[in-house]
Amino acid sequence: MSGMKLRNWVAWMPGCETVGAWRQWAHTGAPIVAGAGLLAAPPPIKEIPPLLRRRAAAMGRAALHVLSRPELPYAGQPIVLCSRHGEFQRSFDLQAELAREGRVSPQQFGMSVHNATGGLFMMAQKARAPLTALAAGEEGALAGLQEACAELADGADAVWLLYCEEPLPGEYRQLLGDAAVRGDCHFAFLLELVSGSEFRLAPEAGGGEGRPALPLDLLRFLLRVEDARLCLSPRGNWTLRRTAIAGA
Repeated sequence: MSGMKLRNWVAWMPGCETVGAWRQWAHTGAPIVAGAGLLAAPPPIKEIPPLLRRRAAAMGRAALHVLSRPELPYAGQPIVLCSRHGEFQRSFDLQAELAREGRVSPQQFGMSVHNATGGLFMMAQKARAPLTALAAGEEGALAGLQEACAELADGADAVWLLYCEEPLPGEYRQLLGDAAVRGDCHFAFLLELVSGSEFRLAPEAGGGEGRPALPLDLLRFLLRVEDARLCLSPRGNWTLRRTAIAGA
């Protein structure tokens, strides 16, 4: 059993870029519409030096945007970066280039690895804090929380938990069904977690059935104080339970 508290958060998605917009999204239950925001311009990331900034694609820019927000200043916290597919479009283009030309750009290949975006941020900050990159399929929401709790249990004062995703190319999107509909635009959100008793993460008998909670399901739960529990993994009965209201 792991206890934690959400100390702060920031998020970005096309058309949902302010605290008010995100809270409205959370409380109205509005779904992510398939195709929404696919052509939207990525956010500016002027806080990142140009030589690093230009390496990031759409998802990377969204992630760097939330990592660099002034309302949540970085102070050397360990970072856990979770993404089911990472910058898949870049990887897809590299595979096409390899098939067509028999070689790929070393810089593009370097940016296709899962921890590349976090590495850009760390270089911009000149930081040496731990950076963990996770790809856990449908259970990314759970895996990220488990890793963040492990960092807190290991003595970290705070942990940054970053979730980011981008749309899959059309050739692959149909394979994900409902998950594709709920992740059909690039987004990023950052949670600053500390030890506390606001939430409890633990296996719980009768935790639930059906699909695991995806990252955006997790964010909606965290923003809706009236929600008491979220099933993160029916397979292992892992549940995130709200045990106290922040500030109460």
